[in-house]
Amino acid sequence: MSNLPASAFWALVLAVPATPAIANVEWEPFVEPWGQVFPALEISLAQVSGDDEDIDPAIVGEQDGLIGVAIDGVKPGTPFVLNIRIPGYAADSRLSGKIPEAQGPYQLNPLIAWDFDALAKTNQPKPVSVMYELSLGGAPAESRTSRVRMRSVNDALYYVDEDDDSNDADFNWLFAAFVNEDHPQVDQILKEALATGIIDSFSGYQSEDTDEVLRQVYAIWHVLQERGIRYSSITSTSNEHPNLHSQHVRFLDESLAMSQANCVDGSVLLASILRKVDIAPSLILVPGHMFLAFQLDEEGENDAFLETTMLGNVHDGQGQRLKALKTGMNVSVDESRSLESFAAALDAGQEAFDEGGDKFMDEDNIEYQIIDIQAARELGVMPITR
Repeated sequence: MSNLPASAFWALVLAVPATPAIANVEWEPFVEPWGQVFPALEISLAQVSGDDEDIDPAIVGEQDGLIGVAIDGVKPGTPFVLNIRIPGYAADSRLSGKIPEAQGPYQLNPLIAWDFDALAKTNQPKPVSVMYELSLGGAPAESRTSRVRMRSVNDALYYVDEDDDSNDADFNWLFAAFVNEDHPQVDQILKEALATGIIDSFSGYQSEDTDEVLRQVYAIWHVLQERGIRYSSITSTSNEHPNLHSQHVRFLDESLAMSQANCVDGSVLLASILRKVDIAPSLILVPGHMFLAFQLDEEGENDAFLETTMLGNVHDGQGQRLKALKTGMNVSVDESRSLESFAAALDAGQEAFDEGGDKFMDEDNIEYQIIDIQAARELGVMPITR
């Protein structure tokens, strides 16, 4: 028993510093996926609405947030203030509230105040710092910094392979963000196509004639062929990660400037131009490859498929497809060569699609997918502009 007077005892107790509310709490900053930031993904997600039916009560803030704090050992109802900033890329992003009554662990995911222009201008990967400040229960904030990898805006993440298969994530829809029907160079391509005289105007589906739709697509194909667009096999990125599957995708102006396009580049290039003239395109994914589909009628009852890697190739042939295309067309020698290439590309595209068969109908088969650009736009996936 202490011999101290009661007043002295309580004075000593009050003099002992209170343990900060955060001291016994485990919290870790995170950046997904796998400590890397994909500018193309962040830009495309900016206007995508989450699924209101799939809300996790243990997540505060952005349900689909990729940057935040994981926290455990804190009592529900505890007030918190979280601030995250990424110098050069994101201003202070603040989230405050109370720890939810749901069972932990919890995630605190603020809406990141991205500088989207800075993201769009990132054409080379580099390390960046993510700075976190977390205060719990009114206690002084604790600060932490993590170093992560900022990827190039050209890197399209299409699949995340988690250690737990149930958490694997399919991001194939991100390719739709590289389709940019509003790019200013699209109008120049269309102007050149009209100047060929192959068609009088771009009428989309107004003619209700599938042959007229094919002629419009061919006129665009011919211009790209005349511009010297050639197939390029460049697809890899400089930041390969065993759990992250991504591909380098050229933007429309890059493909035109370099006169090169791989299967993805060529498909998004043509899809961009077709959307501008109200012809509905889709990107077709098969293992290790992509090609283009487009509707031949407004209802989508008939489709054509185009092997875009055949741009720039010369084909000699007199197949049924070529004969049908030549009917009613008065083409020059140069146009005849590009028409042969176009016919061969249509045949190759149809063959590739037929080989996939019922695999395209299996929603769980991530290797065979049809990315409808209009559907992606309706979900909020907008073009990446730079």
